[in-house]
Amino acid sequence: MKTIFTLVIALLTVTGFSQIKVEDKTVSVDGSHPGFEVTVPYGNMKMIEKELKDELKSWKGNYSNKSFIFVDDCKLKEMGKNTFDVYAKVIDIAEGGAVVSVAIDLGGTFLNSSDHGQQFKIIESRLYKFGVKAAKNVIAQDVKAEEKLLKEREGELENLKKEKEKKEKEIADYEAKIKKNQEDIKTNETSQEDKEKEIEAQKEKVAATIKKKEAIK
Repeated sequence: MKTIFTLVIALLTVTGFSQIKVEDKTVSVDGSHPGFEVTVPYGNMKMIEKELKDELKSWKGNYSNKSFIFVDDCKLKEMGKNTFDVYAKVIDIAEGGAVVSVAIDLGGTFLNSSDHGQQFKIIESRLYKFGVKAAKNVIAQDVKAEEKLLKEREGELENLKKEKEKKEKEIADYEAKIKKNQEDIKTNETSQEDKEKEIEAQKEKVAATIKKKEAIK
C-alpha cells in the first residue's frame, strides 16, 4: 500500500512539474517592461535558448543574441501589418528547467494585456506552444539518451547470458571428459591386471627356460 501511495505521489509531482506556464509579468530585459514569463520545466538555459532561437526565427525578424536576445522587425500575419521587436532572455531554474522572459515592442509601446488584449492573447498562445514544444524536444533528447542506455544494458545482459552459456558448455565438456577419463581408468585398471598376469606367465616361462639351459651338461 505504501509503495502504491508513493508511486501516486511521484506521478502527481511529475504531472504538476511538467506544466508549461505563461504569465503576464513585468520583465527585466534591456530595462523593465511589460511582458511574459514562460516557465519550461525541463532542460537548461542553453537547450531552451536553442529552442527559443528556432521559434523566434519563424517570426521573420533579424535575430541577434549578445547580453540578451533581440529580434528586430518581426512580422506575424495574425499580429497585423506592423512589425514589432522582441526582447528576450533565458535564465536557468535551480531545480531544473528555465524561465524565458519576453517583451514585445510594438513601436513606442510594449505589448501588455491591458492595452492590447487581442494581440497579447496571440503572443501568449504562441509562447505557450513554444514552451510545450521546447519541453517535448528536451524530453525527446532525454528519451534518446535513456534508450541508448537501455540498449547498452540489454547488450550487457546478452553478454552475461552468452558468458553463462559458455561456462555451462565448458562444465558439460569437463563432465563428459571426466566421465570418459573415469571409463578409461577402469579400462586401464583391467588392462593392468591382464598385463600383470601376462608378466607372471612370462616370468614362469623365463624361469623354465633358464632351468632348461641349466639342465644341459
